[in-house]
Amino acid sequence: MKLKVWKKDPRAKLPERSTEGSVGYDIFSLEEIEIAPGEFKLVRTGLVIQSEPPYALFIFPRSSLFKKKSLIMPNSAGIIDFDYCGKEDEVKIPVVNLGKEKVVIKAQEKIAQAVFIKVAFPEIEELPNPPQSSSRGGFGSTGGYL
Repeated sequence: MKLKVWKKDPRAKLPERSTEGSVGYDIFSLEEIEIAPGEFKLVRTGLVIQSEPPYALFIFPRSSLFKKKSLIMPNSAGIIDFDYCGKEDEVKIPVVNLGKEKVVIKAQEKIAQAVFIKVAFPEIEELPNPPQSSSRGGFGSTGGYL
């Protein structure tokens, strides 16, 4: 499999794996950006990435994103659809600063990780009645909290 990546901006850095054992490809910030406490921003990567079925591209936060910068991805993970690969379809990383101080992301800094996951497209079958298994009790039913 070959991953097709177009640098929409010549300053962009291609995704790369940091180690042989890395599952994700590091994604880098295109330019320096400041994020005030409580502020939401989209971090540009300068990349258009085309993944091909059956491997979909998912964008996840790096484990150090919150620990070192108090930043989270508000959607927890981003899904890049197979057809999100036109000239204007730059991958951007959404972040929110949950800290109490301004955060600076430098140009070419690792900001997220791209993971390719095999997906399937099952046929949908509507059931006339609920499945015949017993109910667990609904959302949050396994407990564990007092």
